[in-house]
Amino acid sequence: MFDNHIHCHEFPGEELSQYRGEWTLVCVSDDLASSRKTAELDGVVRCLGIHPWQVEKAEPGDLSAVLRMVEKSEAPCVGEVGLDKKFVPHSYGKQVEFFREFLRLARELDLVVNVHAPDAWADAVDMLRRADVDRALIHWYTGPLDLLETIRDLGYYISINPAVAIQKKHQEVAKNADRRIVLLESDGPYEYRGMRLAPPAIRNTVEKLAELWGTPTDHVVEIVEANARRLWRL
Repeated sequence: MFDNHIHCHEFPGEELSQYRGEWTLVCVSDDLASSRKTAELDGVVRCLGIHPWQVEKAEPGDLSAVLRMVEKSEAPCVGEVGLDKKFVPHSYGKQVEFFREFLRLARELDLVVNVHAPDAWADAVDMLRRADVDRALIHWYTGPLDLLETIRDLGYYISINPAVAIQKKHQEVAKNADRRIVLLESDGPYEYRGMRLAPPAIRNTVEKLAELWGTPTDHVVEIVEANARRLWRL
C-alpha cells in the first residue's frame, strides 16, 4: 500500500527498512539538510522541498540549492511545501515566495506537489491553479468542504491521516470528498493526541473509511490504491 506523506528521514534506518518492504513510501523533506537525506534514499518516492515552518529559518541560498537538487536528482515530487496561516502566520509573505518557486519548477518539470496548507487551503489551491500545476496532493486536508469540488475539478488529491479516527473535521472531509481524490498517509513519525503516526496506522484509517463510506475495507484499499497509482503514474 501507499503511504503518500511520510518523513522518512526522521525514522531509524532499521524501522524504515521494515516499512520499505511492505509499503510504497512517499518521503517528504523539511529543509535543505533533510532534502539531501531524502535524495539519497532508494526504493521510495522522493519529495524534496522546504516546509513552510522552516522558511524563516532557511539560510540565503537554501531555496536555490533545493531547487537545483530537485532537478539533479530527478525526484518526481516537491514537498513538503506550501503555506501555513495557522501555525506560522508571521512568515506568510516569505512562504508565498518559496511556494511560488516550487510551483514554477513543478510546472516546468511536470512534478507532483506534496502540499501543506493549514488555514491557507484556498490560497494554496489558488496558487496551484494559477501556476498551472497538473498534479498535487494536499496532505491531511481539514479545509472547507466546499473547496473539495474545486480540488477535484483541478485534478488534485487530498490525503486522509490516521487522525481521522478522532478528528471530527477530518471525518467530515473523508465523508464528503469524492472518493476518486482520496489518498492515505501517515505523516509519520509524529504523534497526534497520543497516537503514533507511522505506516501501520494506515490500516486503522482503512477501517475508519470503510465505516464512514459504508463499504468493505478491501473496496477502500482498491479505491485509494488506484488513486495513488494514478497520481504517481506507477
